Amino acid sequence: MKTYTQANLQHKYRVAIVDDSPAILVVLRAVFNELGIEEVSTFDDAESAYAAIEKAPSLYDIVLTDLNMPGMDGMAFMRKLGELKYGGAVVIVSEMHPEIIALAARVARQHQVHLLGNIEKPVHLHYVEHLIQKLECLHASSRDPLRTVSEIALLDAISHSRVLPLYQPKRHISNGKVVSLEVMSRILPRYQDSDSMPECFVDVARDNELLNLLTFQLIEKAAKDLSSFRHAYGSHLKLAINLHPCQLADLSCPDKLALILSLNQLAPADILIEMTEHQPLNDKHILETISRLKMRGFELSLDDFGSGFTEEEQLRSLPLDEIKVGQPLISHIERDNFAQQIVYRLDDLATDRKLRLCAVGLSSTQELDYLAQRFPHMYVQGPLVCKPLSREDLLVWLEQQTTQASN
Repeated sequence: MKTYTQANLQHKYRVAIVDDSPAILVVLRAVFNELGIEEVSTFDDAESAYAAIEKAPSLYDIVLTDLNMPGMDGMAFMRKLGELKYGGAVVIVSEMHPEIIALAARVARQHQVHLLGNIEKPVHLHYVEHLIQKLECLHASSRDPLRTVSEIALLDAISHSRVLPLYQPKRHISNGKVVSLEVMSRILPRYQDSDSMPECFVDVARDNELLNLLTFQLIEKAAKDLSSFRHAYGSHLKLAINLHPCQLADLSCPDKLALILSLNQLAPADILIEMTEHQPLNDKHILETISRLKMRGFELSLDDFGSGFTEEEQLRSLPLDEIKVGQPLISHIERDNFAQQIVYRLDDLATDRKLRLCAVGLSSTQELDYLAQRFPHMYVQGPLVCKPLSREDLLVWLEQQTTQASN
């Protein structure tokens, strides 16, 4: 396992620990210090911790809390953090029975608190090191400063057709069959430079009402590529298209999508719409659009579950075909009891509702082996399966899969 020091951490984390046991406070502070994190504050009751956080909600990147404490307990503390709109991560320091995990996750989601996981007692260094790995995963996008694409540069790229699709396959974990291709975007450079990836321009597109232009250009190009992919691998292949919440809030979205598809000889049945849960999907316009997309014949997927605040009750009410479990839950799941219990509950829900369950961000054989042994009906996507590829590279990859399957 990688040992962290302050020098190789992506972020200078600030930690608050809340526990009525002086021994736990001492041990956790020492462990964090050993792992290179020096800015650690300790509180022996939730009331004093909340008072400190209330004065400066952005002071701490992560709060660790016991559940069973006198006065304000851990559940009430999480509720108060939600009311405060605390934006950091929360970790429970406690033995975690499945019922407690389910309750804690429900409380966290109801109050829009990001529950990262748990550290079991007695505290061991590897528990905290695993926590840091999950934090590093969340901060991965900050490893290298991103150069944001300007509105003018984005308009230039769209008008000169330099927004190109990349494709990432999703396959069945047991039989290896590829079922869909997620369409991602990149901007080719105008001069000698590196490509710009979505995190550099999606916010600019949203703020300047360019997301539909961007999406429709991608769909048009992907539609032309799909016939080649189907010829190489099979007519069952679908395209998975990501829609931003602001696009879902547009009630004309289903009609616009249907039109652009018909112009490119595709039907709604050829498309899987992926919706992120980074924002609560409870806006009345978003819910109406989701219903109308389903009525039109699109398949619907909730993307990146575990990074937002969708509750189990809402999962049961949305007309979904698929739930994609996000990387924060999949990363090192083979030794993360908290994530395991959440995925087991999702699997029960998916089985009950006849939904597909997909693990995304898969990056290690240990993760794959754990999931394959316990969820043989699951689908997987991530760099371990296949990284995002251009049209030409994907055709080669699909042909290789066909050859391997026939041998």
